Amino acid sequence: MEEISAVDILVENLKKRGINPEIQRIERNLILPGSSRMWSKKSVLAKFDSIFYYAVDSYGAIAHSSNTFTGVYTEIFNGSDIDCTLYRKDWIHKLLVRNRIRAGVRYIDDYLTITSLSKYNPSSLLTQSDVNIFLKINEAINPLKLIIEKGYPPSIVNDSKKLMVGLETDYWVYKDAEIELLLNQGIRLIKSIKVASA
Repeated sequence: MEEISAVDILVENLKKRGINPEIQRIERNLILPGSSRMWSKKSVLAKFDSIFYYAVDSYGAIAHSSNTFTGVYTEIFNGSDIDCTLYRKDWIHKLLVRNRIRAGVRYIDDYLTITSLSKYNPSSLLTQSDVNIFLKINEAINPLKLIIEKGYPPSIVNDSKKLMVGLETDYWVYKDAEIELLLNQGIRLIKSIKVASA
């Protein structure tokens, strides 16, 4: 009996929802010093409406060359230079997180940590309902971050000037309940931010 991989489960769960994803599997032997010379990547990309569902799992034999994440992304309309990442607030952020900013809005500052190199304040894009949706998703999919950045993620966005918003976690989301939450509540959240950005 053939073993079903996480990629196959993810693709099947997306197809049940009428979403036909593109699948990419790459395995390469690289000429690198050392005994391990392998790099592999699997990705699943689905585009529907103006939304991207993107899951990536890559492994490299060299330290810091592996990367796994899953997210939903869409373009937002705002001409200014914006970059920020929002996380559920944790006490450790006060010690370890750089470039933290405060939104100046209690329902954001009480529950979220915001980082931004450009010191951008996303309070005009987030309602209290958006923060509540983010926290609800974070209960089931953790860690979770909301990213607003130009040209992100670069592997699916060809234009580095295109401003994107994404809801992302750093593991492979393939289980039915998690996909349902990401596709329903996650897309609802990023669409709300898209409307607020117009």
